[in-house]
Amino acid sequence: MLQDANAELGAFPRHAPTFDTERFVVAPLTPTKVRELVGVLLQDENLAQQISWMPDKTADGALREAFLLELQCTTGTTKAWGIVERARAMLIGTVLARQTISGIDLEVLCASQFWDQGIADEAGEPVAEWLEENVEVALIVPH
Repeated sequence: MLQDANAELGAFPRHAPTFDTERFVVAPLTPTKVRELVGVLLQDENLAQQISWMPDKTADGALREAFLLELQCTTGTTKAWGIVERARAMLIGTVLARQTISGIDLEVLCASQFWDQGIADEAGEPVAEWLEENVEVALIVPH
């Protein structure tokens, strides 16, 4: 009977917290800010090449994906946080949490000049822990 069960995700909580890590402030972004930030990030050719969900790797493709993320954030199917590097007070990336059929997809995007510095782990971990504690998953068993 349980082998036929499906998991159903609850909605993301309306208000997401800000997280302070050793090097970063990871703060919720408005949908408009998500579009602006991701529109710039995805124009980084090295980053764009790593993004499987971005079929068009051009500047226009980056802007389309950024607009789509803005819509997803507006509807509540995606939550986004900006990653601010404290030392330079500079916005260097984003943490995206998206609801998918199989669960929550957590992705950290940052400009390629910041790769290999442990940013994904440091910025993504507190978000993942918060999501685990605050998004309900219900097991739906067919009768």
